[in-house]
Amino acid sequence: MRPVSNIFLFCLLASCLLLLSECHNPFSPVEDLDRIPETITVNGVSISMETFLWRDFMPTIGAPPGSHLRAVITLTAEGTASFPDYVGADRLYVIYGEEVWETAFAEEIRPRDNAHLNQIQLVARGGPKWPVESLVHLIVRITIKGQGYRFIKALNQIIGATY
Repeated sequence: MRPVSNIFLFCLLASCLLLLSECHNPFSPVEDLDRIPETITVNGVSISMETFLWRDFMPTIGAPPGSHLRAVITLTAEGTASFPDYVGADRLYVIYGEEVWETAFAEEIRPRDNAHLNQIQLVARGGPKWPVESLVHLIVRITIKGQGYRFIKALNQIIGATY
C-alpha cells in the first residue's frame, strides 16, 4: 500500500474549503420567508402572533416630526390558561421591499395583562422611518428553553401612525 502524498492531501483540503465557502447558509429567516409558518406548535401548544406597527407624528417641542418605527408583537398560546414560561422571543425582523430592520426586543410584558394570561407582548423601538401605510412582513424568532428556537411570521402588515 502506497502512502498518501502531502500534495494530494493539500489538494483535497483546498477543494473541501472551496466547496464550503460556496455553500449557502442552510436557513435565513429573510431569504426563506416562504418556509416560515404563521403559527407554530410547541409541546402541543399552538402559538400565534398579532402585530401593531406605527410611527408617532404627535407634535413634540424641539423634535422633528415622525418617530422611528415601533412594533408591539402579541404572542398567544391558544387553548391554555397561561403562556408557557419556557417560550419567549428574542429577535424581530421587519422586511420592507429589499430593506430589513433586525432588532432585539426592548421589552417583554409577561403576561400581557390579568385578562390575557395566555399572551405575552414584546416591544421593539428605534426602527427605520419607512412610510406610513406601507406593507411589511414580520418574522419573530421564538426561543424555547432546552429546544433552541423557531420562527413565526406575519405577512402584509400595515405601518400605522398617531397624529
